[in-house]
Amino acid sequence: MRRPLCIALLVFLAVYLTALSGRIGDRDGKEQTGVGKMWSGRRVLLAGCARSLYEPADGSQENMSFIIQNIQPLSDTGGGSGDEAVQLPQKEVFLIAKQKVLCRLQKGQSLPREGSGVTVRGVVRPFLEATNPGEFDAAAYYARQGVCFSLQDAQIVAQGERYDRLADFLYGCKRRTAALYYRLLGEADGSVASAMALGIKKGMDAGTKLLYQDAGIAHVLAISGLHITFIGMALWKFLEKCRLPKILAALCCVSVLVLYGKTVGMGISTKRALWMFALMLAAGLARRTPDTLTSLACAACILLVRNPAQISDSGFWLSFSAVAGAVLLVPVLQEEGIKRPGREEGRVLRGMRAVKKSVTASFGISLFMLPVLLSCFYKWNPWSVLANLIVLPLLGALLLCLFVLASAGLVFDLAAAAGLPFGAPVSVRVLRLLALPARGIFWAYREICRATVRLPGSGLRAGVPEPWQLLLFAAGVTALLLWGKKLPPKPRMACAVLLAAVFMVRLPGKLTVTMLDVGQGECVCVETAGHHVYLLDAGSSSQKNAGQYQIIPFLEYSGVRRLEGIFVSHWDADHVNALGQLLEWAKKGQVGIGGLYLPDTTMEDGGLEELLSLAQTYAVRVERIRAGQELRDGETVFRCLHPCAGKTYADRNGSSAVIRLEHGSFGALFTGDLEADGEAWLLETYGDGSLDCSLLDAGHHGAANATTEEFLEAVNPQAVLISCGRNNSYGHPDQKTLSRIAASGAAYYVTARDGAVTVRVDGKGMTVSRFGS
Repeated sequence: MRRPLCIALLVFLAVYLTALSGRIGDRDGKEQTGVGKMWSGRRVLLAGCARSLYEPADGSQENMSFIIQNIQPLSDTGGGSGDEAVQLPQKEVFLIAKQKVLCRLQKGQSLPREGSGVTVRGVVRPFLEATNPGEFDAAAYYARQGVCFSLQDAQIVAQGERYDRLADFLYGCKRRTAALYYRLLGEADGSVASAMALGIKKGMDAGTKLLYQDAGIAHVLAISGLHITFIGMALWKFLEKCRLPKILAALCCVSVLVLYGKTVGMGISTKRALWMFALMLAAGLARRTPDTLTSLACAACILLVRNPAQISDSGFWLSFSAVAGAVLLVPVLQEEGIKRPGREEGRVLRGMRAVKKSVTASFGISLFMLPVLLSCFYKWNPWSVLANLIVLPLLGALLLCLFVLASAGLVFDLAAAAGLPFGAPVSVRVLRLLALPARGIFWAYREICRATVRLPGSGLRAGVPEPWQLLLFAAGVTALLLWGKKLPPKPRMACAVLLAAVFMVRLPGKLTVTMLDVGQGECVCVETAGHHVYLLDAGSSSQKNAGQYQIIPFLEYSGVRRLEGIFVSHWDADHVNALGQLLEWAKKGQVGIGGLYLPDTTMEDGGLEELLSLAQTYAVRVERIRAGQELRDGETVFRCLHPCAGKTYADRNGSSAVIRLEHGSFGALFTGDLEADGEAWLLETYGDGSLDCSLLDAGHHGAANATTEEFLEAVNPQAVLISCGRNNSYGHPDQKTLSRIAASGAAYYVTARDGAVTVRVDGKGMTVSRFGS
């Protein structure tokens, strides 16, 4: 089938997006973020329309929120209640009038009615931007949805009497159903049920969500084509039996699906499925054969013309690539060629053939989605191909159970409100009985996930795909689509498996040193040309869960499969408190750790005991290092210059391990929290030029009592890296330190200003780049 309409739509889309290239999301997103930053910390008064209400289903009053749109900023009351009101600039008023604001209610406040006009007072907080590779970018995520900033501790000052009665009714049904799921299925399964059937992902049990992601079945948590098809086809068949005219039946189906979509939030996958189902019905009414690819291209055009920024949304690519893979690649992989004449197959052979087709279909969809999956999650569980053979067939039964449970709960609520003689014990027993199948399926899902993640090779860590991998994969898939059916089944499948293996290939690279932005703390990642990875420190005193949100995402982005070693300069919290999360991640993700290298010092305290206990808990080898020792990894050498064996130090900072990294003519010096006295000892001990380095990690986060003029002269760095938090209470980096660095002729990079800083080394020298530049 040539599909001329599909081709025309794709060409139009390519031309349209090319014309908008450089302007999609970038300019508007920066302007929105800029407004949030400009007003950050100010208490403002906003008026608008309340939408997208959220209340925790467990009954708690924590984290209630809603979005206001059609905004009318009134005035800025400054930093405190006593300040005079200042009229907001007209440009900023115009910018956010077209956008939305997320309001996080103050404890004790009640949610407004859906669609009501409200006046809200709160403190402006911009969304956090990613400052490290692999880190979640909340600012970009919300900008794609048109939300420019959040109001913290929001208070509703006034609320209009008029509201959207239909939307408010739907929200009430959604809230009661979510509460019913939590009550009957428990917190963990109730949160999953709310995500699957109602689109509520906020407040979802973190452990269960991570388990589903690691097992490769997280797609069941999204409202997608299965939900829309399930509801739409059931209603269509029912209306057919009622002998309703087809055009009226189609309108009823679409109307019900739109209401369901509004109830669950109208995500990208929901919109895609809605448009495709509507087009399928339209084709049937026109007595034309519906074409899935044409419907898919049409849905993409509609979504992207309305909001071009969705082209950069991972949900868009995941949803559309799954359908495209099922239509394009799966038929090629399932092609069996010309059947030989002979006896009819028995039940066993037919069953084996059906299983084979199911496995092939699951693998084909996963393969087609693989570049998108790796670009979003940086790893892939190949066992998910088999897990989905059980998970997806059960999903239809699970959705039926959840919809029946929700309907029964609403019926009992209406009966109770009408005063009908349904006792509470009777309704509870009935609902618990109806919930039993769902509980059984959720139990099966958990066991499947746990078994899947325990299998060897369950977490293939490829990292973000390289451009050459994407090009080679695209060429291979294109060749498979064009000529794959001409190949015998086994060679064809072998080619498909080889295409998946492309992303696991690691070509020799450059020595890379990355100082991550972990706030007021330190973490440096060194990756050798042979892709052996080492960490120097891992902690932060200003970022909560720096391991979970900054360090681990970076390691997964980089495709780290083993940590050869973790060097700890000293055991202050801002250098080690992320190690617990890091070791837990390594254990669960089957990431080996070569050893933990601690300074060999006479200082023994509670911090050291905790660190040694942590290493013992996770069975990580500990080695104490001192001046004169070295670790070699091919052409790369880690040489310890400090502490001195047997010497007593006044505090932890003074006992910091100093590591000199050497790779050919390149040298880098990492000094931990070493201060002027320690630097003087280094000058006295290694004053013969052996301190000379291209790169210097400034001591003690750029404090005034470190990185002295004499030390800078001896090291003679081309660039100095400084790790510290934004607006930290210590005043790091001190202006005196920056002046000394500038006077030495070296360039300096500060994570608080520049985000993560990456240094790449090759035969020509080193290049320094800031995150996002």
